[in-house]
Amino acid sequence: MPSTRAVRAETTEYTKDRILRVAAELFMRQGYSGTSVREIGQRAGISQSALYHHIQSKAHLLKALHQQFIVEMIDRLETVVDTDRSAPEKLRDIVGVVMSIIESHQPEVTVFLREQHALPPAMRRSIVRQRDRVDQLVDRVIRDGMAAGELRSDVDVRLIRLGILGMCNWAYQWFRSGERFSSEEIAAAFGVIAIEGIVEPEPRGR
Repeated sequence: MPSTRAVRAETTEYTKDRILRVAAELFMRQGYSGTSVREIGQRAGISQSALYHHIQSKAHLLKALHQQFIVEMIDRLETVVDTDRSAPEKLRDIVGVVMSIIESHQPEVTVFLREQHALPPAMRRSIVRQRDRVDQLVDRVIRDGMAAGELRSDVDVRLIRLGILGMCNWAYQWFRSGERFSSEEIAAAFGVIAIEGIVEPEPRGR
């Protein structure tokens, strides 16, 4: 049988997950400023004192929602970047990772992209470092592709990255799992739209 400590830790983790799930749903529907900590506790089925045992503040909840998806995203992007695939293939894989994260964590992604301005500066700085890591990984693939002659070098690296990630990130506004297009189909289409235009064309024969 599991120890009392193990059961308590599992219960604590389950309660925290429930709080985060409820917070994401309420923030997405009512907005961050329109949702109170008391309301989150009521919807999660726990007292306000118990709620503060798991979270320090509403801002900490917002930061925790960001952590729900950004850590997984960075891990998966690092795996893509470290493969031996070509730069165009890696960029398609990156698009696939981002769309997959949006599908699996849509409430968290939606809330964070809409409400990140509400975070205090100290919390925002730690998150900016994680977002910068995503940018660095994508930029590395683009630069390596340019150096290898796989991608056009006459387009700015930052603009390419902003175009690719911007197109993917905006999907949180309209993507609905189970509707006409799957996240895989959208990723494939975005790969064609975003990447075909920056692939270095093969030299034409005389």
